[in-house]
Amino acid sequence: MRRFKLHTGYTESYEITKENYEREVRGRKDFTYIGVDGVRRSFAICPACDNPIQLIGLYKKLENTDRPYGRHYNRDTKVAKHNEQTYRFCPYASHSYHVTKESLKEEITEYEKSIYEGARDYFDLVAYVINQDTGIYISKKLAARILDGYLAGQGYMYYWATQYNLPWMLLYFMGEIPCYGLLVKKGCDLWKYFSTREDVLLQHSYIEGYDRLDKRDHFLNLNLVFLLHDRKVIDDRVEETIELNVTTAEKNKRLPRVEYKKTLSINEYRFPNFVCKAKYRNTGLLALAKERLPEL
Repeated sequence: MRRFKLHTGYTESYEITKENYEREVRGRKDFTYIGVDGVRRSFAICPACDNPIQLIGLYKKLENTDRPYGRHYNRDTKVAKHNEQTYRFCPYASHSYHVTKESLKEEITEYEKSIYEGARDYFDLVAYVINQDTGIYISKKLAARILDGYLAGQGYMYYWATQYNLPWMLLYFMGEIPCYGLLVKKGCDLWKYFSTREDVLLQHSYIEGYDRLDKRDHFLNLNLVFLLHDRKVIDDRVEETIELNVTTAEKNKRLPRVEYKKTLSINEYRFPNFVCKAKYRNTGLLALAKERLPEL
């Protein structure tokens, strides 16, 4: 891996360089110390799974690469405790699993709790990211639907659920919802698609800059769902995606027809860094999240 963080939870991450590490650690002995063998070891935390990592190549040139990197350290350290379950499902771990939406972990640990608590404590920021990526305004009605689906599906226990992909996992576990009544930002890709359909009427909404999806006929046969969550590591970076689908139910057919799709990229640093820097908070959405997601 090419980035590190200094604290568990939704905290900022940094590129692994000698300069960044020394500036952020500031000589604290918990992070860097010399072992009985006389070798200096530098530790930090994996930005994807909250496990301890050892930073390799900070002070010694490596033969196989010209860049320092992070490697999981499968024992407890002073900066973080090793969590075997989260390590096994970390994108940077050398394990391969066949994962479906129904793939849920057997045991809830502090990490899974932190994901769940993040859905409750940062839901307003989740809604902001969703709006940025999809153009869909998160009304209280839609927010309740998203939160209820996440709780019912135990999205926080999903094999590939992390702190960094929380906004998109809430969409993944939302399930299929009707497009009728959605508020969509004018000019976004989804709005442009709906504007081409003869069965959709775009009405002015109570939210400035957004149109409300209405029907031209008696019934709007369009649904929204998020599918095909995928991830892989390329050049020590996670490439993660999820697909937005607009579908139509067809008579006498078990599967709906996909009318529109768009792949959304999931950046592993975006949401935690946003949490650290956010200033404005939506108290209405936070209150709703606390109501819908009880204490575990």
